[in-house]
Amino acid sequence: MPSAIKEIQIREVSASGDHHEIGVSIGKQCKDQAQRMEKRLWSWMATMPGMTKEKTFAYARKSLPASRKFYPEHIEELEGYAEGAGLKFDTVWALTVDFPGGGRGRTGCTDIAVNSEWTKDDVVYAVHNEDVGPYNLVDMAIARIKPDDEPGFIGLCYGGIWPTAGMNAEGISLTGNALVPNDTGIGIPKIVPCRKVLREVGIYQALQAAMPEGRGHSFNNIVCDSNGEIYSLEGSRTTFDALYAEEGWLIHTNHYLSPKMWKFEDNMHTRFSSILRYNRARKLFKKELGRVEISTFKQVLSDHVGHPESICRHPDPKLGVEDQTQTIFSVAFDLTNKAAWINAGNPCQGAYKKYVL
Repeated sequence: MPSAIKEIQIREVSASGDHHEIGVSIGKQCKDQAQRMEKRLWSWMATMPGMTKEKTFAYARKSLPASRKFYPEHIEELEGYAEGAGLKFDTVWALTVDFPGGGRGRTGCTDIAVNSEWTKDDVVYAVHNEDVGPYNLVDMAIARIKPDDEPGFIGLCYGGIWPTAGMNAEGISLTGNALVPNDTGIGIPKIVPCRKVLREVGIYQALQAAMPEGRGHSFNNIVCDSNGEIYSLEGSRTTFDALYAEEGWLIHTNHYLSPKMWKFEDNMHTRFSSILRYNRARKLFKKELGRVEISTFKQVLSDHVGHPESICRHPDPKLGVEDQTQTIFSVAFDLTNKAAWINAGNPCQGAYKKYVL
């Protein structure tokens, strides 16, 4: 199995000001990423019978009013991003929206959250492996964002603007896992609540932001704060369940754990990698309770049992390019000291680099 150290870089960007100014700045810094993502969007839409650009835009626009009402400032960011990247806003919004038939592939992630009672230096951690198509790595950015009217945050963001994991200056973190519910429809796209969580100043507000009414789809959003409050919000379009880390730690992958949510699982027969990663991570992590530190996460998240569908995921040469999955980054947010430890690429092949918020 792979073991050689590879030097992989993730682009770093930053922006401050009002939301439109932030969007313009990030759009300019990530213009090439935005254009590549646009090309992939239209390549994917070309595989969907009858889905023209006009129909794509028309479908996407249906979710815009609810999204603008839910978080108007983020829509301002995306409007600025379109301007800075030289794209139509319709295109940027289509890149934000969840389309029918999406998210049913082999992608998935592994998450760990733990409070200070189990860590070596009394630190609260929220930790995430991002498992997606390998080609996504070049379109990832470490973004430092400071709006005039919100807490600053550091996030791992697609195209510099769509956050998949982040932590803000108030000690609120957002990580999580893709789910495949069977009740998806038109509504607030699942990535928009991720961004709103990173504006909040307390755990109550963050939980509300993570699971809004009127959503069309949902991740399992893991929301933590520096007090060690840890929630895993398993959502679908129509309902959710909030799993609390009663023992001070939790693991989540890509299937529903709550019995309340089992009926929303689209096809459990596609979740064997998730089941394996969940149980393996619990087994490995449980042994380290009481002495958890950054090296613990590298150990657990580099595990190759079940390779290539292991916790540390690698491309499967038996699959086509579009069906492959790889861990493109691993991040550990230290909510106590407001630091992010980021490993670019597979955690088995690199080292965590510290970024202070």
